[in-house]
Amino acid sequence: MRKTLLTVALLLTVKALSAQQDTTSGNYVFSLEECIKYALSNQNNVVNARLSRQSSLERIREYRGRLLPHVTVTGNFTDNLKLQTSLIPDIAGNPDNKIPVQFGTKFSSALTGEATQTLFNSDYFLGLRAAKVYDELSVRDLQRTAIDTRVQVSVAYFDVLVALESIRIVDANLAQFGKTLKDTKARYEEGVTERIDVDRIQASFNSVETERANLERTKGYAYDLLKFSMGLPLNAKLDIKETVNDFTSVALPDSMNYSVLDRPEYAMQRVQVELNRLSLKSKKLEFLPTLNAFVNYGFNWFGGEFSELYKTGFGASALGLRLSWPIFAGTERIYQARQYAITLQQSQNDLSYLDQQIKLQVRDAWTQFKNNYASYLTQQKNIELTQGVYDRVVLKYEQGVSTSLDVISADNNLKLAQNEYITALINALISKVKLDQAMGKIKVE
Repeated sequence: MRKTLLTVALLLTVKALSAQQDTTSGNYVFSLEECIKYALSNQNNVVNARLSRQSSLERIREYRGRLLPHVTVTGNFTDNLKLQTSLIPDIAGNPDNKIPVQFGTKFSSALTGEATQTLFNSDYFLGLRAAKVYDELSVRDLQRTAIDTRVQVSVAYFDVLVALESIRIVDANLAQFGKTLKDTKARYEEGVTERIDVDRIQASFNSVETERANLERTKGYAYDLLKFSMGLPLNAKLDIKETVNDFTSVALPDSMNYSVLDRPEYAMQRVQVELNRLSLKSKKLEFLPTLNAFVNYGFNWFGGEFSELYKTGFGASALGLRLSWPIFAGTERIYQARQYAITLQQSQNDLSYLDQQIKLQVRDAWTQFKNNYASYLTQQKNIELTQGVYDRVVLKYEQGVSTSLDVISADNNLKLAQNEYITALINALISKVKLDQAMGKIKVE
């Protein structure tokens, strides 16, 4: 039994180590949603926004802790190098005469502990409320950062799709053009066609090969940009699961119904208005008194010699209330309150301005999406027509009816249509994401 358990434990350890190696190998294959999920856990801005959220919770706990009793312990030790001398009347002799007298001892020490409890402080309650409002602000900031990250990762992901699809198209063109070039060389060797036809098609083929190499470098940068947007190390290997064909169903939005309240930026500005209102109220309430209760207990020691100092101690204790009331502190508080009032008015103006700004952003995003969507539908039809034209021209060329210039022209038109189709598709997808963002329809799961 012991050997069996040892064998099982060894197998489990090896399996765990193998799984750990697979996890840390740096090879990732993600879909768009998986890229977004990874970014929401690892992207730098999201991580910092989450830390800000945690910091705001600690601030609330800080303000709550201010109302708890505060206990302090103070101690001191004094060596009176020269005792202070006072003059007192000579009671035993002539009262008009003053005799010098020294009071106290050379060494003295004291140890006192005191507990204080706040009974009333208007700033405390306003501070606690402001901390809760600040926490709401951090929540909204986290939502905004997460939404921006979703959009950023989506755009970067679509850029990778463009690069991959462009390479696929170029590879298909190379295969088609390579076959045409091979057939043209064979026909030239048979004396059916001229050398100029071979050179023309060869030159076009060389240009496509150069374009293929350029696209490969563009793809590498697109992957790096996607990894950066996700918070993934640049030296990690990333592949994507999906292709352009998985996103060809670009749908129109259900409606243009939206509310500016769904935008985290608008909610953040409303929170800022509330914070400024609390700051103004706090400044106005500074004239209210502060009331604290206290209790203390301590010991005092005295001695003419240091060796005798701590032989006998004398206790002392007190219980009482402390009231602090700033009756008049100049006129600075009045002008500070006016400044806070101006700041509050500015934040309210910014809220109204943001309302109009969001509505304008939605209109712009809607216009961009409609234009890109219309272009996408047009290019979807054009690529089918252009592919048919190219196939017929190549067939005629093989039959000796058309020339090499016709083939090159048809190939250029096909590549242009393919590129325009991919561009229109990606633009439609990106503008749809931007429209959803402007309308506040992208939610943080």
